[in-house]
Amino acid sequence: MTLPPFPPDLGAVPTVRAFGAALAQFACRTVRAHGVQVWAVVGGSLGVVGEEGRGLGLSDGTLAARSLAQGETLEEGMLACVPFGGGVLEFVGADPAGVEVMAGLTPLLTLALEGVQAREARRGQGRVAETVERLVRRLGGSLDLAEVLTATAESAALALGFGRAFVGLFSELGEDGARTGEVFTYGFDPSFTGGIGVGPVSLGRLTGRGEVILFEKARDAGTPLGAGLAELDPEVALIAPLTARGRPLGLLYVDSRSPGARVTEDDTRLVLALAEQASLAIDNARLYGIETRKREAAEALREAGAALAGSLHLSDTLERILEQATALFGTDAAGVYELQPDGRTLSIRSAVGLPSEYVLRVRAKVGAGVTGRAVERRALVTAVDLNTAHLGGGSRYTRQLLAQGRYPYRGVIGLPLGTRAGVFGALTLYWKAPLPLDADDLALTEVFAAQASLAIENARLYEEELRREREAAVLLNVGRLLGEDQSDRALSEAARLATLALNAGRGLIALTGGETGEVSRCAGFNLPPLAPADLAGLLAQVGRGPRPLTRRHALPGAGSALIVPLRGGAGGDTVLGFLYADDPGAEAPSDRVLGLARSVADQMALTLTRERLLAALAREEARYRQLAEGAHDLILSADPSGTVTYANPAATRLLAPLTGPLVGASLLGLATPATRPALQAAWEAAHTQPGGGRAEIEVAGYRLEVRLSAVRPGGVLHGVLTVARDLSELQTLADEIQRRGQALEAATSRTLELRSYLTLFTQAQEEERRRISRELHDDTAQVLVATTRRVARLARELGGEHRARADDILGDLGAAIESVRRFARNLRPSVLDDLGLLPALEWLVSQAQTDARLEISGAERRLPPALELTVFRLAQEALTNVDKHARARTAAIRVAFEEDGVRVAVSDDGQGFTPGQAQARAQEGHLGLIGLRERVTLAGGELEVDSEPGRGTTLRFRLPG
Repeated sequence: MTLPPFPPDLGAVPTVRAFGAALAQFACRTVRAHGVQVWAVVGGSLGVVGEEGRGLGLSDGTLAARSLAQGETLEEGMLACVPFGGGVLEFVGADPAGVEVMAGLTPLLTLALEGVQAREARRGQGRVAETVERLVRRLGGSLDLAEVLTATAESAALALGFGRAFVGLFSELGEDGARTGEVFTYGFDPSFTGGIGVGPVSLGRLTGRGEVILFEKARDAGTPLGAGLAELDPEVALIAPLTARGRPLGLLYVDSRSPGARVTEDDTRLVLALAEQASLAIDNARLYGIETRKREAAEALREAGAALAGSLHLSDTLERILEQATALFGTDAAGVYELQPDGRTLSIRSAVGLPSEYVLRVRAKVGAGVTGRAVERRALVTAVDLNTAHLGGGSRYTRQLLAQGRYPYRGVIGLPLGTRAGVFGALTLYWKAPLPLDADDLALTEVFAAQASLAIENARLYEEELRREREAAVLLNVGRLLGEDQSDRALSEAARLATLALNAGRGLIALTGGETGEVSRCAGFNLPPLAPADLAGLLAQVGRGPRPLTRRHALPGAGSALIVPLRGGAGGDTVLGFLYADDPGAEAPSDRVLGLARSVADQMALTLTRERLLAALAREEARYRQLAEGAHDLILSADPSGTVTYANPAATRLLAPLTGPLVGASLLGLATPATRPALQAAWEAAHTQPGGGRAEIEVAGYRLEVRLSAVRPGGVLHGVLTVARDLSELQTLADEIQRRGQALEAATSRTLELRSYLTLFTQAQEEERRRISRELHDDTAQVLVATTRRVARLARELGGEHRARADDILGDLGAAIESVRRFARNLRPSVLDDLGLLPALEWLVSQAQTDARLEISGAERRLPPALELTVFRLAQEALTNVDKHARARTAAIRVAFEEDGVRVAVSDDGQGFTPGQAQARAQEGHLGLIGLRERVTLAGGELEVDSEPGRGTTLRFRLPG
């Protein structure tokens, strides 16, 4: 509701009747009623003091008296009464909306009537009345507060004949005294504009008792009052209170610096009368100013709301919020802080007037500083002067500035911005001076913050809807692309769409294939061709699920990245590939972006899985058809009525020459009359039994075993599948299988005999080696040693040339002894029988031509003699092969003792070989590897050969024991 401007002459009229006449004209014109009467209490009774218009004869004063008594607006027929103070406005034929408008002006009308009544009561009181009258005429009903205060100061100074006067309104009021804001002066230096303090004693006299304070320099120079007025240095001074409706407003000060100046009792009454009249005018002006300010604020908020509602894009909305806030509240700077996903940090999303370094470095914490407290409390937080408010800074940077005294702002307020989804952040306003807003202004900021929150909510909802539409379009397009075509071109287009939807700079779609699960195909957007190592590195990150990637795991040139696996299969446990996107910026992908990436990846995986299933279904169908076409069994399918719809070649070859074309014939009619009931029973069982039906029938001289199964995809019967087998052919096959089984059994028996023979042969060979080794060591070697000693004695007895020949014979005998001993050890090293496997292997390693080493793991123990011998021979043969064929620099024997056996690995770093090369060497007569495998098999173990050209060879065998 917009209030009409209050007529200034209403407060300046000299009498109540003049007031009534002026008010009647104003009300009749404003409301557009047929007639208006103004009633007022005069001489203790209610009477008409002003009227305007027609139809006034309808009123007898009853409704007006009742409205005044009840203190509320009343209507009766064409009459309507609005009470105000000691009077009533009575309308004839008024518009209800107009009556409501005038009801809003009742506080001003009340004050105006009280002023007129007060002036009329004081009229005729000599100098006081004349002075007050002059002030009233001087004010002329003005509602301009500055003008009222200036006129009051001038009138007081001139009326008393003093040189100076000022009027100040209280800006601070408390138990410790009061302080005025700006003062309006007469006769003072122009630079004297305000900041007057009033002590608690003086304030009590002024506002508590309503007294006028008199100061005389000769008397009061040494008092606290004299000390407070020392700067003004008055000879005499009067200080009067300004109050209205029991509320202190300020003070009126008049003084003289002329020596000998005196103040009379009339002067005191005059100042008090002027103060009373000024108080009414000040209160009227203040109320009017408040109403005007409310109207202006409401209009400003309406305009601000319209401006904020003009955009549905969040960035533009935030800029308009800052623009309107700066214009409404006169800020030096403003910023919108946004709450980050961690729920603890606030960063500046948009700002105006703030230094760039401030915007970049400030990261406010929830609960700290003005902004953080506003978000935590979800309420307005103010700092009149941040340097003295001890609220601290919301971030380390602002705390540093405050500690160094370099913080550029003093007045700061924080306003929470909330949406239905939660707190969005805060609007923070900054002033370089102390906070200039009063309580009404702060209330206005809260209303503005509510408007801003609504605008942000609308913008976010709009952008969320747009985002969902874009995401749905992306998902639809990606699904359509890959559903229609899975070529490299379609894959590249899908990568482009996904990258743009994620607001990323680069993107990649990679598909896996084959048994190894490696990347088989990939398509990128804004990416150069990738090396296999880069693709393998990304694929290694897929197992950890959808997530942002650190710079170390992203592709070169990326500041931030994400990866999402494409999972398919029944349980989503098959990795079909991955979706990758990155950006040069360092900010990690948000939860929303990661969620969209998951949706895109799920859509891709769903499409790829469906297409792969369809392709697999087609392959399976072709395979089953191929199996049916190549099967020896007779396969026929029939529809629910029993008509044959398909017959495979085997059925056609066997039956068609005898029965005619099978497709289109009756399945039940193929059997001979004698076996047809059995086929009919099997047909019925196929429809009712889960396992189908079986029967033996005859068809054109062939005896067939048939099995019938119902085909019910989706639970609906589509036909019957019949599989038949020629029993005569089956008997032939059974005879052949029996014959081949007997032959296999004989071969197996022969193989077992050969293995038993080979085992016995190997044992006999080892025994023979042991016997020969002992004979060589115990007999031949001893004979040679004895002969050597005899020749040595003979050499000592001979001299000259004969002794030299004897020494030569001694050298030959020593070499022969060493050769015999070495041969004996190779046949059967005694260390194996005496000390066990490990010392024997150490001796074997020391004798190898290739640099070899022995490594042991597990709990060492003695093995059965036969097993130790087998392990020794296997290692010996393996090292011999290394020396002869591997061309290796080093070799190693690794023995691992286990609870139920032993594992041995012999490895080298030689030239290695392929299976084909090993087979060729075997055909050339090199049977070392075959012998090793056979010896391991005889011992009940397993042999594994791992070799590759250029990478060496490793023989691993495990023996139980």
